[in-house]
Amino acid sequence: MPKKAKQSKKDLSAIAKGRIMLLPAKKKKQPRKNKKGKVNSYGLHANDRGHFLRALMNPFSPEAVGARVCDAFPMPTATYHVRGSLGATASASGTFKCIILPSPCFTFITRPSGWGSLSGGTDFSQNAVTSGTAGYLVTPTAMNAVLTEYRVVAWGIRLLAKDTALAAKGKIMIAVIPTTNNAPSWNTMETVTATDSNVISEYCCGMEFGASNSGSVLGLPGVQTYSIQDLMRGEVRVNCLPSHVEFYAFKGTADRSNLMWASGQVLADEGVFNNTTGLVNATAGGRKDIASLRGGVAVVIVGSGLPASTNEFDIEIVYHCEGTPNVAASASAQLVPSSVKTVVGDTSMVEKLMGVARTAAPIIAQVSRAVVDHSKFSKAALPGATLPLALLAP
Repeated sequence: MPKKAKQSKKDLSAIAKGRIMLLPAKKKKQPRKNKKGKVNSYGLHANDRGHFLRALMNPFSPEAVGARVCDAFPMPTATYHVRGSLGATASASGTFKCIILPSPCFTFITRPSGWGSLSGGTDFSQNAVTSGTAGYLVTPTAMNAVLTEYRVVAWGIRLLAKDTALAAKGKIMIAVIPTTNNAPSWNTMETVTATDSNVISEYCCGMEFGASNSGSVLGLPGVQTYSIQDLMRGEVRVNCLPSHVEFYAFKGTADRSNLMWASGQVLADEGVFNNTTGLVNATAGGRKDIASLRGGVAVVIVGSGLPASTNEFDIEIVYHCEGTPNVAASASAQLVPSSVKTVVGDTSMVEKLMGVARTAAPIIAQVSRAVVDHSKFSKAALPGATLPLALLAP
């Protein structure tokens, strides 16, 4: 240790007479230790909070893979992601309309009568008459083979142009609206009775799909308009942040209608009534949780002036999920967690990180191929969030 400087007799005499005041010695500032969290396969810092935040800001980034919600649930979970691409084809009059939902098992609603179509997903069988009214990317059975309970950590969509620069024309409008808790169960969507997309969208979003044309959709808050030529210069990305933390409640994937109770006997809040007889559907017991949209958002996409009957753009979707692995499934489908959470938070923690994501990255934005990915920014470089970013420290 360095020796203390000797005080002269003159100094000691002045101190004794009170002419010099002794001040407490200042502590030398210690350099801050670099607390490292987990490092993912890309060699990037990935503690739970930072990982969750990056997934919210850009679900299409490689850093989003494997993200978990840093809430009060402390136990290990398996992570799984669902990714798909839907081809958007305009109608004969050059119009298009769809709603993308926050569930891999209840993914989209379309308006087939004069408003184009979506390809790449699977239509619900209940739409035998009005084919293409609603569909999904993954069945509950397929999800259950991997996770017994699950929740979507982060999800988003991006629109990618398909046509040539000389042929591309028209415009698209995009709006983000909250979902309701009235989404039909899987059983309802799998009955043979056809249901109009107006009814389905009103249950899911509180809005009749027929009302969301190119004129009325402009009345939705925060709507963004892009020309197809804009898509030629860069993708349009939508980061679908939840509207409420209740979105992060775990959802069951088991088909409860297969459980051992009498035909027609259902849980009180899961009865689905037959439109004709008023009796409870014999298979109404299950698939309610997995189709739940509570606390999420829906993306409304409306196009006009598009080339007739042409697949002008694709809608790419990604869902990052976590849940309990189904250890009873085949070995090839098992996703057994290998690590526990390093950070456990609470509801307020999740809300704060959702707020940071809203501040640091736009909800709807055109992303040029030359723009640096937001998820690659350092903590210091993130705009306007100095105080909340302290939450990212492990």
